[in-house]
Amino acid sequence: MVERATIAQSVQIGCEVTPGTTVAAPRRLGSIGFNLAVKAESNPLRPIGQKYANLQIVGKEWTEAAIEGAPCYTELPYLFASVMSAGTVTTIMDGATDTLGRSWAFTSSAFGADTPQTYTVEQGSSVRAHRASNLIVSDMTMNFSRDEVTIEGTAIGKAIEDGITLTAAPVMLPQVPVRPTEVSFYLDATAAALGTTKLTRGLSASFEMASRFAPVWVVDADEPSFVATVEAEPEITFKIMQEANAAGMAQLTAMRNGTTKFLRIEAVGPTIYTGGTTVQHTMHLDVAGQVSDVSEFSDEDGVYAIEWTFGAVVDPTWAKAFAATVITTTAAL
Repeated sequence: MVERATIAQSVQIGCEVTPGTTVAAPRRLGSIGFNLAVKAESNPLRPIGQKYANLQIVGKEWTEAAIEGAPCYTELPYLFASVMSAGTVTTIMDGATDTLGRSWAFTSSAFGADTPQTYTVEQGSSVRAHRASNLIVSDMTMNFSRDEVTIEGTAIGKAIEDGITLTAAPVMLPQVPVRPTEVSFYLDATAAALGTTKLTRGLSASFEMASRFAPVWVVDADEPSFVATVEAEPEITFKIMQEANAAGMAQLTAMRNGTTKFLRIEAVGPTIYTGGTTVQHTMHLDVAGQVSDVSEFSDEDGVYAIEWTFGAVVDPTWAKAFAATVITTTAAL
């Protein structure tokens, strides 16, 4: 018997045209892991006068995938397209010539419905494999420090199909990691000024999107799992740890006055091409936020520090609460 080795459990992904309709998974992500897990809710049947149940009756079954990794510019569009909404892709021109550069713009409607991308995800090896369809990213957090840049989160999908054959010859995108040495933090007073005022004593930051989507369950014997997902009430937060100096303590006044601040996490990586202008792999995470929480003062590597939590708010002028932009060489998902 050939054993199912843990180290051989590769993950492949494919973009669904219709959510929940399984497609091939021809792409292998090198920086972001999806660890599929069976999830179910059962109800025990125990008659009166009996200590132990006779049956465990399954009512709901779905897939939950833990997401973890270190982000690459080339692969970030896969996450943002799902947790936010399908992005708008623009080719960056060098004069009249098409280039390898693509600008991906992502946001979430403040009033209308979003159109997130769903995936079929396969996991396994030639020994045995399984897959889940309608996989959508419901929670995602990006953490930034001088030590590392990481991604974690959760995706939900329909019930696992076991015993499948992996899509042959998956292709991996070029790996262009977001490095800590490429990251900067900005905090400005208006959306028009986003990315102008750099925080020179920002110690760490995180951007979190939670509770984005929820499953729809119906009573229908032909449906082995949920039938669709809908948008839930999202929780969007931006946390930044600052030295408790004049710049860091300026957020105290903003908190007391309910002032909206415009925060940006920027990463600028390797050059894609040099022509009329230099185009580099770039990521922007932008948030309009108001202070919703504050930590106790703490010691951070010998620096007296404080962490401010900004809850995202819709800015009337900007007409949104948050957005993301990625410039990279990935032309399509």
